[in-house]
Amino acid sequence: MSRKLKDTYHKIGELLVRRNLAPAEAIDEALAIQRSDIESKRTPQPLGEILIRKKVLSRSLIREILEEQRIGRGEKRVLKIDLRDADGVAIVILEGRLDETKDEPITRIFEKLMNRGFARLALDCSRLVYLNSHGISSFVAYIDEARARGGDIKFYGMNAESRFVLERLGLSKFVQILASETEAIKAFELPIDEYMSRGALAEYISSEGKAGRLFHLSYCETAQQIPEDDRIYFESKWHAREGGKVSCKRCKP
Repeated sequence: MSRKLKDTYHKIGELLVRRNLAPAEAIDEALAIQRSDIESKRTPQPLGEILIRKKVLSRSLIREILEEQRIGRGEKRVLKIDLRDADGVAIVILEGRLDETKDEPITRIFEKLMNRGFARLALDCSRLVYLNSHGISSFVAYIDEARARGGDIKFYGMNAESRFVLERLGLSKFVQILASETEAIKAFELPIDEYMSRGALAEYISSEGKAGRLFHLSYCETAQQIPEDDRIYFESKWHAREGGKVSCKRCKP
């Protein structure tokens, strides 16, 4: 493996903080011990060993983190897929590495769900260690199919690296990325058209009082004139209408 790849993949401390397995303070303290070893010209103790000794982590948890690093680096190409039904929403739990080698199993899963009549799918990405553009392409076609059937594919629990891949491909404007399963399931209460305008996810803005009778797209000239402190943001067009707002005739949200 190249030095560059080693340097760009998550260090163990970053993984522990991101997964809330160890507080940042404990990581900082362990790093200080390593620095002290280096300054004293001793071999620095492994970060995991320091945290085990301080009873912050167990050895089994450290082994799990090291395994995640190997998967992220591509030394192991493992993808586990679990399915469950949550009140008519198919929860697809992805764990491991989703790249070009996993195109076939992902395709089989989505075809199976579509054939069984599931048009509402929520992808749990919280255990996804690695995602690249090839991995995303394996299910992009199914987003249009799900929407054509009155459903959608929503994502939740994505880490910053996976979000970046979607943004780089320009897909973040067209798919909903939510924080939790609860939010993803709730988002299915409204059709995707309520969240989108002109083919992309939109932000809807209005203001307080009678002057704020209308709601606008964020780039509308009228919306730009609303002072930041007076702005009200709506999750969807439906929420804006429920709040007594009427769509702007200029931007036509």
